[in-house]
Amino acid sequence: MTVGEALKQMRLQAGLTQTEMTAGVVSESFYSKIERGVHGVDVQVLINILSAHHMDVVHFFSLLNFQKSETEPNFEIINQISFAQNKKDISALDKIKKELENLGGGKMPFYLRFRLENAYAWIYHSNRFVSGAMKQKIKSVILDENWNRPAYHYLSQAVVMLDINESFYLVKSAFKAYEKNKENDTFTLQFVALIAVNYLNCCYHQKADKEYAQVAIDFLKTLPVDPVIGFYRIIGTYYEAVFSNNTKIRDMIIEILKKINYYSLIQDTVEDIKTNK
Repeated sequence: MTVGEALKQMRLQAGLTQTEMTAGVVSESFYSKIERGVHGVDVQVLINILSAHHMDVVHFFSLLNFQKSETEPNFEIINQISFAQNKKDISALDKIKKELENLGGGKMPFYLRFRLENAYAWIYHSNRFVSGAMKQKIKSVILDENWNRPAYHYLSQAVVMLDINESFYLVKSAFKAYEKNKENDTFTLQFVALIAVNYLNCCYHQKADKEYAQVAIDFLKTLPVDPVIGFYRIIGTYYEAVFSNNTKIRDMIIEILKKINYYSLIQDTVEDIKTNK
């Protein structure tokens, strides 16, 4: 995979436009040429762009090391799935699914099926479209892994695809592993905090008991004070207020998120609360 292709993949997965991705580091026209392979890019400039969005630099370079566009025919399909997920475009996902099933005679590669079912799960906030075989595969993959940064990241994305009892067990396992071997680098902190936040969202939508959610709420409070995970702590406090029925704190955080244009991250829960009043 080229530098431009890797940048494009990470940009689309983050739901960013090219202008947003530049973060003022380079001009939009120059950045566009980097993605298209017209221009090269200085390593420091590249790191500055990734760091501006708290993107995992190590993961970025792993894309360059282990994937090549000539041998990765599904690169564009993965980008299309990511884009449809970020835009919550179900019709686009349905179209991609149909094309993939027709193309492969019903035999879709695991990583493509994972990306597709994961996208459905995040859009619907439900694992009802995740096959039993996929759930079993995810559990076997995670349980076979040593807990480290990539494993934390994988669980943070896969947690929505599991039943709450299954995710509760795996999330507790991840938290215990982190407590035994605390790594306070930026990306490990982000991934373990993201596990907690995404799991709390699952607890809410799967109507889990408060004790399930409390595990993640308490864990977030044990993480070091670091600006890179400050936002996750705020979201954790929001879910704590929701599960404790503390409307004052809940509404205060909602207003703050609206002011800083991050309301969309909890909007699904707010609308659900209003509907069920």
